[in-house]
Amino acid sequence: MKKHVFFHRLLIFIISAVMIFSLTSCAQQRKPIPQTSKSEQEQNKPPKELDDLSKAVEKFEKTLFDMHERSKKPLFIQQSEIQKQTGQQQQQGQQQQQQGQNQGGQGQQDQQQGGGGGGSQGGSQGQQQGQQPSQVQLVTPQDMLMQTQLQNEQMRLEVERANLQQFEQLKKDVLELHSLWNAFEAKAVNQFLLQSSLLEFETALNDLTKSVESSNLLQSLLDVVQLYKYLPDFYTAYAYETPPEIGKIRFGAKKIMLLTEKDKYPEAKETLDYMTGVWMMTRPRLPKENADQINQLEFSISDLKDAIEAKNAMVVKAKTEVILKIADELEKGGKK
Repeated sequence: MKKHVFFHRLLIFIISAVMIFSLTSCAQQRKPIPQTSKSEQEQNKPPKELDDLSKAVEKFEKTLFDMHERSKKPLFIQQSEIQKQTGQQQQQGQQQQQQGQNQGGQGQQDQQQGGGGGGSQGGSQGQQQGQQPSQVQLVTPQDMLMQTQLQNEQMRLEVERANLQQFEQLKKDVLELHSLWNAFEAKAVNQFLLQSSLLEFETALNDLTKSVESSNLLQSLLDVVQLYKYLPDFYTAYAYETPPEIGKIRFGAKKIMLLTEKDKYPEAKETLDYMTGVWMMTRPRLPKENADQINQLEFSISDLKDAIEAKNAMVVKAKTEVILKIADELEKGGKK
């Protein structure tokens, strides 16, 4: 009888304990999760100085990337693209000159009419001379070869001159980057950002300045891409919807693509390891709505690893472009 009473009391105690625990758990689950209000996000948004710096870096990189891609093409195509670009740049100046010519257009027409007779006389004389028998000059293979070599040399000089002019402009632009960096650096001190990221960004910016000064195209492009490794660290101090570390994945993809173009696969493997580590920490922080992009990026990184191990630069380029596209989609999705 005593044992029966003891077990009965024990059962009641266990049931009571379970009910108390259940009620406590429910209360904890119903407790509202603190969320950042829109007003707080507005107050903690990135400063204009940081956005201006990011845009300037992006523009700088695009100029170098376009030059780099153009350098891979045949010489005559490079010349054609340069002439097209130069024509677009001079279009505004030509329109202004045309307005000035239109003002004196009537006087020019009168002069042309006055000299028309002489022109017709000169033309008739030229026709008479043209009727005279002319001697045919034979062109030897050596002459044709020399002419081709001369044309190639002229194209090469034109391309080099255009590249030097662009580097002269980049030297001015890199000074603007330093100015924008100093403007943000003053703000960054108050945000208690990682001192190491600030120092490494400044070191990378100094390296970029040296590469541009020496007109080293590939190294300049590698150095400006290096800035993307540290820019995301500055955005972590402010409100965001998509993890800023997505920018580090973009950095890794761009650097790997450039390194493998020069068969620097060991360095590309190191960069891939860094990018994979960043991805493993960033993936859990992405919203479930991006499941498709997350899986695509996961497989693309795996395929990129195989391409680097196989030393297949063409596949590396294809996979890095896919990774960059997915990274853009993730960032755009976060800004909606």
